Formats: sequence, C-alpha cells, structure tokens
Amino acid sequence: MIKLENDDLTVEIAELGAQLHSIRRNDNQIEYLWQGDPASWKRQAPILFPFVGRLKDDQYEFAGKTYHQTQHGFARDREFKVIDQTSSQVTLEQTDSEETLKAFPFAFNLRVSYKLVDDQLNVCYSVINPDNNHSLIYAIGAHPGFNMPLSAQGSFEQVQLSVSPAEKYSRVLLDGSYNDSQNPITIDMQKPMTISHELFDNDAVIFETGGARFTATLTDPINNHGVHVHTLGTQHVGVWSPYPTKANLVCVEPWWGIADNVDADGKLLHKQGMHRLAPQDNAKYEFSIQPF
Repeated sequence: MIKLENDDLTVEIAELGAQLHSIRRNDNQIEYLWQGDPASWKRQAPILFPFVGRLKDDQYEFAGKTYHQTQHGFARDREFKVIDQTSSQVTLEQTDSEETLKAFPFAFNLRVSYKLVDDQLNVCYSVINPDNNHSLIYAIGAHPGFNMPLSAQGSFEQVQLSVSPAEKYSRVLLDGSYNDSQNPITIDMQKPMTISHELFDNDAVIFETGGARFTATLTDPINNHGVHVHTLGTQHVGVWSPYPTKANLVCVEPWWGIADNVDADGKLLHKQGMHRLAPQDNAKYEFSIQPF
C-alpha cells in the first residue's frame, strides 16, 4: 500500500488498479473513502479504462473482429507499477500486454498521478499512444465512492447533494445499462438536493456538464463534513449509489466517456464518447477531491 501525507491529508493507494484506498483529514481523522463491502459494492475508487459503462452484449466490433469486454474496462483489475514517488505524490503506470490485446487491440500507456496540495487531492490520468502508425480509441473515467453519512448519528436520507454552478442541468437517463442521451430530462440543482436510496433506482444520476467547470458536493448535515469533487473538461459526471442493495456510500464519477447508447450498432468507430489519440500523442484528464 502506498501512503501519501502532508499537513492536511493522509491518503492510501493500492497498486492493484491504482485504486484509492483511504482519504483522511489529519485534523479530524474521518475516513471519507468507502472501504468496500462485497455485500453491496466491493470496490472503492476504480479507474474506468478503456471503456466507461457497459457495451451492448459486453462486446464491440473493430476492423472486422468482435472483442469482448465487461463493464468499465480492465484497468481496474490489473496491477500498476510505481514509476515516481515522493512523500506527497505518486505516479503509477499500466501498459498493454498480450492479455489486454485480446480484449482491446491497441497499444497504450496509462499513467495515474495523485498529488496532495494543501487539503486537496489532485488526480491526473495521462493516456499515451506509443504506436507509430495507429490511433488509440478509448474512454476513461473515475468512480470514487465516499462514506455517506460521515457521522454515527447521521443517516443516508439526510445527506445533501449540491453542485456548482447551482443551476438546471440536462440529465441523461439510462435504459437498463445503456444511455438514452436523445431524451434527456431537466434536473434542477439551484438548491441542494436531499438524497435517498430511491434516487438511484434507475442507476446513476448523470449530469451533462459540457466540459465546463463543475463541482459536486456531498454533505452530512449532522456534522457538516463532506467532500467536494472538482471537475473540468468532463462531458458527464455521474452520481451513484447501489440499488436495490442499500449502502451508506455515494460515488461522484467524472467521466470522459459514457455507456453504449440505446441505439448503438456495436461498432467501435461509431461509439459515443470515445477519444481518438494520434500516434505518439498524449492526453491528460484531471479532477480533484477535497474533503471538509
């Protein structure tokens, strides 16, 4: 387990999946990060790559061949290697292999950097295309889960979700596991929303952010502690908690990609939300977590 520390925060990261394992403020010792429970959700903060969400029939077609890939891709279940580390930051790396090429026929280099800056954890995903001839087609996203409520006296049904800018947003609905972006509804976030388990009976609440600066905040009103997730450049941010299984956790998920559309034809070149990285090019995707 990798440990990062500064005056404000102590963070732990596992090399399996480069997944966050713990986020604590040093002044209150509250554990903000969901600790995983197989009965509800065994993961904590998986990295979604090279797909976000589910593919139709867990498969896609590229260059005349059909490939099988489960929800959210394979990066979360593979080991990363530490390539740079100090007391307050670390960079981990994962690359393609014979196994990944069976499910995803592209060379890639995925680097994940965590850096503590005052009371904020800055996260950067770097995707590099090492191929000299072919573009890399992929999506990427984050899926951190947070303990909610954060006080023993609080309850899930008291937790508040607020966003900034506080305005009305288009919400993409899911039809089963697939997005129905052609038929969005409006979600009014001009005031904080008190959440419930039933809010997630149709899976994630997906905000269309359009790449603008967007912050989602979860607050436990009993002790007034919570977490800000700051994003910029994401097209969508998902907010999710398992349902009908109920657990005291809420995920805030910056996505640079999305599940297959209800009308998807299964061809990778047509898939919604995918990124194309030219040979020898690279791209960065950033967000930050600020517990309070």
